[in-house]
Order: sequence, then C-alpha cells, then structure tokens
Amino acid sequence: MTLCPYPSTANLVAEASAIKLPRYAAIIGYRECAFFGVNHPANVTYACRTIWTKPQRDMVAKYLAEAQEEIEQQTGYPLMPRWFTDEVQAYKFPLHTRWSKVIAAGVRAISDIQLGAAVDHTNDPAEVIVATTLTSDQLDEVHIYHPGSGVEIWPSCLTLAGGFLTIAIPRCRMVTEAASDNDETGVDYSDTTAAGPFEQTVDVKRVYNDTSTQAVMVWPHSNGSCSCGSVSCPSCSEYTKTACMYVRKPEIGTIDVLPATYSGGSWSVTYGCASKPKLVRLNYYAGLETLTRQAEDAIVRLAHAKMPEEPCGCQQALRLWKRDAHIPEVLSRERLNCSFGLNDGAWIAWRFAKAMTIVRGSVL
Repeated sequence: MTLCPYPSTANLVAEASAIKLPRYAAIIGYRECAFFGVNHPANVTYACRTIWTKPQRDMVAKYLAEAQEEIEQQTGYPLMPRWFTDEVQAYKFPLHTRWSKVIAAGVRAISDIQLGAAVDHTNDPAEVIVATTLTSDQLDEVHIYHPGSGVEIWPSCLTLAGGFLTIAIPRCRMVTEAASDNDETGVDYSDTTAAGPFEQTVDVKRVYNDTSTQAVMVWPHSNGSCSCGSVSCPSCSEYTKTACMYVRKPEIGTIDVLPATYSGGSWSVTYGCASKPKLVRLNYYAGLETLTRQAEDAIVRLAHAKMPEEPCGCQQALRLWKRDAHIPEVLSRERLNCSFGLNDGAWIAWRFAKAMTIVRGSVL
C-alpha cells in the first residue's frame, strides 16, 4: 500500500500544528528548499526564492500554532486529532468531554520501528527503507524524527510492501538541527556527505492510540471500604477505580464511563460496593480527522493577521500578509466585536470559527 502524499493530520506529536511548514510554504507559493534555508540551484526559477532563516520559520510556526489554538477554543474541538489526558469531569451518566469530535478512548503511545535508520540521498526525495510488521491501516501512525530527538521530519510518501516500509523525504526537509540556524546564503543542497547539513539517519516510530488506559473513577476522601454501609469510610486521600469509556455521540463528545478492568486486549465491566463516584478522569483522542480547506485557510489568515511584520521574501508572500493584516477604515458593530481582532484575516477566521462551533444543549 502507498500513502502519498503523507497526510499532515497524521502527525500527532505534542505541539504539532495542523498546518506543517512544508504545507505553509506551498500555500504562499514559496520554493520549499529556500523556505527551509537550502541553497538549491532551482531556487532561481521561482519568484519566491529568498532564503529563509530559522527565526523567520520559527515566527511562522508560532503564529500558526496560536491561530489554531484560538480557533479551537471557539469551535470546541481540535482542528487535528490529539490526545487529552486526565481531564477531570464531575461524574454523571452519560457525560460530555471537554472537547467534541471524540475519535476514541485511550492515551498516546509510542513504539520504535527503527532508530538510526539510514537515509539514501542518491535521489531526491531521499529514501529510508525499514522492515516492519505494520499493516496498511497503520501507515498514518508512522512518524519520522531527527535522530535522538522529538523533532519531527515530514515525509512526502510512505509505501508498504512485503514487510518493508519505504519512506520518501524531500532532502530540503532534512536539514540537521545543527545546520538549521542558517544564514541568508543558505546551506549547500549538493552536500550530502556525512559531515554535511542533511541527516544521514532518522528515527522511525509508531505513534498510536493505546486503548488499555481510558478512565479513572474517583471517590474523594474515601478509602474504598464497605464497612461503613453503602458509603465508603472517610479518608484524607481518595479511592480510585479503573474504568472504560463508551463513546455514544462522537460529534458532541457524549460518553458513558463504567468501572472496568483491562486484560488480554479487552475490557470487562466490574462493580463493587463503593458509592457513586464524584469525579472521573478521562483519556481520549479527539479532533478533525481531515483538515478542510476552509479550516486551513482560516488558520493561515489568522496567523498572518497576528504577525507583527511580513514573514519574508517575495511580493506574492508580502501581498498575502498585507491582505490579512489590513484593517478597513469603516467597521460594522459585529466586526468591532470580533474577538480575534480587527484585521481582515482575523475576521475571516472568526466567521469560520463561529460557523463551525459545536453547540451542545443542556437541561437545567
């Protein structure tokens, strides 16, 4: 099976943004190598080819992340799937998670596929080939990292055949961390030697949802004893019980939590004599599984609106930033109350976020 292009929403590490830097470069029409600080001979064929520096890339990453977070706070769900751990809720049956669009109960887990896998720079994209027992439906759980770090590298294609995984990674995305703080002349694209600016090995890992940890029921000030009748004896600590989660309505995050134990790959419901729990701690995975074009546009335009100065480069990139940073001379009352800001980019993002907000009813 082949997964091309590798989906940006599959990169699920903490701090990962829905819009990866290669995608941002494509959106603003920028030569990817120039964007990542690489002096490539073909840069001259692009209108947008000024070499970016690390502070410029870091600024873009910062505001893309900020914009995404602001939109998510309004919509009530993550714009890309991610895990939430030990979310505390008052116990009731059923209950609602803090974030909507629940995909599954569980926690984030990581396993090594191969550390220090060799990179073949003969062609561009470069290739990494590793043996694996993964199945085709687990391809979007594959992640590639700079060796010995948690910094991710974005591949362009994954192919699984005969127990071997072939990973295609454009060379310019593999600048080593040591060489990433480039000057305005950029690093040399042709230098693929061991001492050069590109990774010679990468770490290949699997990031997946572990369903063996789902929820915990909590009885504050209780020792779990049944000797006090139907209510557990008072304590200065708490009594807890493992629990499983059943997702009733993923779209609005409606779930049931039942006392249970996990063994042999499955959950079994268990009951004891303790009273009804007061709290539950939830672990789950939620968010948009596919980033829509509208969501992508909203994130980029709000990020531009938040940037104090143009990100870099050519007239095309500058024009996009000016478009989103512009504030009209006359503003409507609704526009003045836009919580994202007065810029055009903020207004576009706000309208998207309001339209996509999940509204959950309640009974008083």
